[in-house]
Amino acid sequence: MLIEPRPLDDPDVQALIGEVQLEYVRRYGGPDEAELLPEEFAAPRGIFLLARADGVPAGIGGWRAKKSSPRGLRHGDAEIKRMYVRPSVRRQGVARRMLGALERTATDAGRRRMVLETGGEQPEAIALYAKAGYVPMAERFGLYADSPTSLYYCKDLPPIRLASDDDLPVLQEIERAAGTLFADLGMSSVADDEPPALDVLRAHRDAGRCWVWFDDHCRPVGYLMADIVDEGVHIEQVSVRPDHARRGIGSALIEHAAGWAQDAGFGSLWLTTYRDVPWNGPYYARLGFRTADDHALSPALARIRAEERGRGLDEWPRIVMRRDLP
Repeated sequence: MLIEPRPLDDPDVQALIGEVQLEYVRRYGGPDEAELLPEEFAAPRGIFLLARADGVPAGIGGWRAKKSSPRGLRHGDAEIKRMYVRPSVRRQGVARRMLGALERTATDAGRRRMVLETGGEQPEAIALYAKAGYVPMAERFGLYADSPTSLYYCKDLPPIRLASDDDLPVLQEIERAAGTLFADLGMSSVADDEPPALDVLRAHRDAGRCWVWFDDHCRPVGYLMADIVDEGVHIEQVSVRPDHARRGIGSALIEHAAGWAQDAGFGSLWLTTYRDVPWNGPYYARLGFRTADDHALSPALARIRAEERGRGLDEWPRIVMRRDLP
């Protein structure tokens, strides 16, 4: 399944919007009359997504962020609209995948909370939201704010966003700080290895493949940088400041990248790491990665390993690990 951005007036999107409106008529006696404008779902203040299963449109969903905060909404909210899955592909995880994609794209755009309005005649949707961590909210907003049959839910989003240009020198600082842990193991050459250059970080940022976890002051304390390698996604670097270690930041960044890779149609995550360092090989194994055979690597991954050996990183046992994506 592939989940990709589409404009609101895309023919496939409009066909599915027509189907969901018929669903509202069947359940509520009339369509949803809330107005949707194409410009509301344009980056960076919104997005509309289309899910395709085996090339066939299967579901839709979008979120929008108002320029001003109307009644019931906060600055930083992203409102989910028109989430729908065709009956023929329900109970196959499409809705869960779509909801995750909406949350990830909103997170990437710096949104801090997802909000939505639904109705009591949609028990399947209510169950989906509850399972995904949405809770009832006291605030009411939108066209149906005064309707007694409308239900409102929200979910806080993790402090992850795509890196900005101002973040890049901070990411180098994070890398240097994380390197001190290797010095404590006697791996001084690894500790002294230079962090990614600014132009490398910038290229990944521009490609939308460099994410940061930020603190209460919006300053990055961890980051993940990924690249597309052959048929998979290669995690080039994931690092967390030592004073923020053991808080689940690294694993949260990896799960965020895994969701992005899955939505983009990739089937695997790859990385290279030290086999015996506790926060390397054993840590990634707990996250579902498995050691891959060096002799069966794709050409691009083989080149990555050759480059690492050329930099002297193989002084300690180093391995390639793979995690399959469902």
